[in-house]
Amino acid sequence: MKMNVKTILLLIICGIVISLLSAVYSTDMTVGLGASITGYGLPLLWLEKVNIVVPGNPDTYSLYGSGLSLLADIVFWTIIAAIIYLIYKQVKK
Repeated sequence: MKMNVKTILLLIICGIVISLLSAVYSTDMTVGLGASITGYGLPLLWLEKVNIVVPGNPDTYSLYGSGLSLLADIVFWTIIAAIIYLIYKQVKK
């Protein structure tokens, strides 16, 4: 089955959007005392929020794993979107 450039770009955009929406999923990554660490993303954690437990310190956000986890999530969700699209095209016939 042949996919045109427009379809491929749409699938990549879907992968990016789904990856960013996966930040709704959070995981507590706190290891010890002094800081509360929360990770966001699914299937990989790609955003990290650190809250130092001292009054007046702001929360800090950073990309977990130098952004490679976000890239891996985008690739993962793009592949899932492509599989769903191909299954849809096969069933539609």
